[in-house]
Amino acid sequence: MKRVFNLLTFVALAMLSFVMVACNDNPDVDKSGIQSNPVEIDGLGGNVAVAYVVTGGDASQLEVSCDVEWLHDFVVDTSIIRCQADANTTKAARVATLTLSCGALPSIEVTVTQLAADVDFLIDITEITPYTCHVTYTPVNHDGSYLFLVIEKDTLESYIVTDALDEWCQGDIEWLTGQAEYNGMTLEEFLPEAKMLFSVFPDPVSIDYTTLDAETDYYAYCYGMEADGTITTPMCFKEFSTRIVQSVDMEFELTVEDVEANAATITVTPSNNEEYYFWTYISAMDYANYDDNAVMTNMIANILATVEYGEATMEELLHQGPSSQRPKSLWSGTKYHVIAWGMDLKGAPTTPPINIGSFVTASSAVEDDCTFDISCPEVTQTDMLINVKPSKSTTRYMICPVEETICGAYGDEQMAQRLINMEQGRFDESFYGEGVDWSNAEWIFSGEQTKWGRADLDWTFEAGKSYRIYVFGVDANGNRTTAVARHDQQAAAGERSDMTFEVELIENVWNYPVIRVTPSNNNEFWLSCMMKSEYVDLYRNGDGTINEEEMMHMLDHEYFDGDAKYYAKQGEREDTYYWASESEYTLLLCGWSGSNTTPFFEFKFTTPAIPWGESEAGVEVEYKLFDGAALVEMDMFTWAGYEDNCVVYIEYTPNEQAAHWYGGVWMPESNYADNGGVDHLVALLRNPDVSHVDRYSGMYRGVWFDDTFSISWFAEDADGRLGQWHYEEFTPTREGDGYNMDEPYDFWTNQKANSAILTFKK
Repeated sequence: MKRVFNLLTFVALAMLSFVMVACNDNPDVDKSGIQSNPVEIDGLGGNVAVAYVVTGGDASQLEVSCDVEWLHDFVVDTSIIRCQADANTTKAARVATLTLSCGALPSIEVTVTQLAADVDFLIDITEITPYTCHVTYTPVNHDGSYLFLVIEKDTLESYIVTDALDEWCQGDIEWLTGQAEYNGMTLEEFLPEAKMLFSVFPDPVSIDYTTLDAETDYYAYCYGMEADGTITTPMCFKEFSTRIVQSVDMEFELTVEDVEANAATITVTPSNNEEYYFWTYISAMDYANYDDNAVMTNMIANILATVEYGEATMEELLHQGPSSQRPKSLWSGTKYHVIAWGMDLKGAPTTPPINIGSFVTASSAVEDDCTFDISCPEVTQTDMLINVKPSKSTTRYMICPVEETICGAYGDEQMAQRLINMEQGRFDESFYGEGVDWSNAEWIFSGEQTKWGRADLDWTFEAGKSYRIYVFGVDANGNRTTAVARHDQQAAAGERSDMTFEVELIENVWNYPVIRVTPSNNNEFWLSCMMKSEYVDLYRNGDGTINEEEMMHMLDHEYFDGDAKYYAKQGEREDTYYWASESEYTLLLCGWSGSNTTPFFEFKFTTPAIPWGESEAGVEVEYKLFDGAALVEMDMFTWAGYEDNCVVYIEYTPNEQAAHWYGGVWMPESNYADNGGVDHLVALLRNPDVSHVDRYSGMYRGVWFDDTFSISWFAEDADGRLGQWHYEEFTPTREGDGYNMDEPYDFWTNQKANSAILTFKK
């Protein structure tokens, strides 16, 4: 819009200049007065500029009036009148008349013509806060139904830049279809009910969005869509940004005491004890690669992830008043910075990040003068033979090959402490269930050693990459005892291989097949992955062969989570897989050394059906539905918080042949189609953490009304043979003709043995 108005201004001024030149050519013409020209603007509204010239008068006295309300907020400069235009929501052009007056000079009228908006929709965004905004979607040249949403700018931007909005809209339809199926409805049934994202009338819709992120760029967008998913207009979109959280007045004071080589007591004292805040420390080496904002942004992302996964609450992670911590895994002889900032309980910063001070840890006291001679007598594409000769046979030491790019600017001492911390973290009590025994750890050696980095030390390598092998002494408490020795070594370059594979399906059972793979070369590494054949077909060339580059990229980044080297195998292997019944699968195999070294080998097969009914094992199920509001009336303390929920109570009665039985409440089977349908439900039912396994009674709380659910159950005998599969769908309804609630009673009285109470959350 700005470019258009600037151009209009230029044209107007040029025309005015022409008038003035013409007047100057005739000395008899009265030059006094106000000159301006009509202005035409587009229908979207925004900034408007009207150029004028005053001759024979004081331009600072110019006044302007307007006969319409859709032009407003006038500001008069020396040669330009600026104002704001509302968007034209009509289907025709409209005209405003400006009256310009300046002292005793004759007044003039200037017309501003606003064209009809050449768009299908207008989007108006107001009342923007850090977490909320108010958006009005107005159909202009569209008389049908339409979809409207808000999305983060970065997510949609690439589709706008590459002109791929049609692809984005198809993604919307797929998502909406999934939501419809999740609610047991067709798309045509679902969309008219989705009032927060779909309008069935050609009228403006105003939506308050209340769960936005602070200081974030968004797009509000909409486009015409029929209830069956047919798209009828191009997408209209408008950018906006949420506000920064209201800042608070808070400063921080840093105190560091009892500084040792690997520990220090850090105390942060805020000037405001009522507001929440967070602080962290970072080594000077890492700090050199970031600014304070980057440190804060990364930490906030980690905090939000921790809260999302239920590992801690925001209140537990943030601080109020003075906060003290004593980290015990610091790097010796290292400078650290302490960064603090105010932060609210939604994760938004309330102050800028502040570097409140620094400290330096003490240097490690190296008591052992043992030195190490390191060499690599043999190097392959994916492994290296490491020989270490210590000058003292009694010194205990670690051998750690690290990819050179990871080492960065870290010094040898810092890297050694980092490696010690890594091993300590891997075996931390909260992770593996038992701590590190440094006095007897399998990765601690003494005397001369010759070890394969991958086969013996469990480090991984990729062809052609450079590695730095660190060796240093460690005592029985995990403290470094010697100077750090290192040796740089590059892995052998990758080469194509003529390795082939033989595949044998040993056990073709419905759930857990066993497949034996025998490579022609037992010294080379290889990868395997199992996927439905239809997904493999997405990566084929025109001649039917697999596109190696695209397939390897997908596998490395999605199937192997970016760490294919950890999944590489050698020699003959028998592996057990999981799959869905009655489906065609493909086992993909390839040689690997940083990337695939062979073409992809394909082994296809069709999985058998689930063997239901092989056994007489069975379990009878009776379930009842109860209105949570009625339960609250009966016992407000037990059922508080479930006023708007349906409670499902289930009783199980197994027969004599049933050694085990399984039952539970889930969404309809169709919701799990992409995960294997019934197979996925069976896997869920067999999980005692989320289902009833070998139980006689149980409850699911929090099932919501007017949505469709399923209840499924089955039993198996002592030989593992399955009885019949049972599946029912139900829709809890608390009112109307479909009312299906039972009379409430006390579940806590005379419950059957081995009962369970589980929570089912939306």
